[in-house]
Amino acid sequence: MTELAVRELTRADRAAISYELRHLGERSTFQRFLHQDESLPAVEARRLSDLDHWHHEGLIAFSCCPRVPVGLVEYVRLQDFDTAELAVSVVDGWQRQGVGRRLVMELRTRARAAGIRRFRATIMRGNQGALTLARELGRVTLVRADGNAADWLVEL
Repeated sequence: MTELAVRELTRADRAAISYELRHLGERSTFQRFLHQDESLPAVEARRLSDLDHWHHEGLIAFSCCPRVPVGLVEYVRLQDFDTAELAVSVVDGWQRQGVGRRLVMELRTRARAAGIRRFRATIMRGNQGALTLARELGRVTLVRADGNAADWLVEL
């Protein structure tokens, strides 16, 4: 795997977040957000740069040369205190190179320290990479399947 720098997201990362999201292909954007919208990079950059690092945590991965953002991961704690929604995005040119795996494994460590025991993830049908990644985190249970997406619960 190519060398990566991974760190937590901060308020100063709005431009980096927007850059990463603008470099997702149409399919990757749809798999992450379940819809297409040109305003997503700006809206998500504001949301992801305002984290409390307890109930809402996020990490960003940068390639080392050139230093550009290539992946994001976040969790948002749900009403069930020990469960959090998980979301991952990796720019198309960096998929299947271990970026998503590195991000979710580091986020899992932070989540466990915050008392989170389960991730809930919505995965598009046919996204075998995301399902394989969920299975690497822990035991996976199908919660609900509806149309082109399925909700999975991952025991950490």
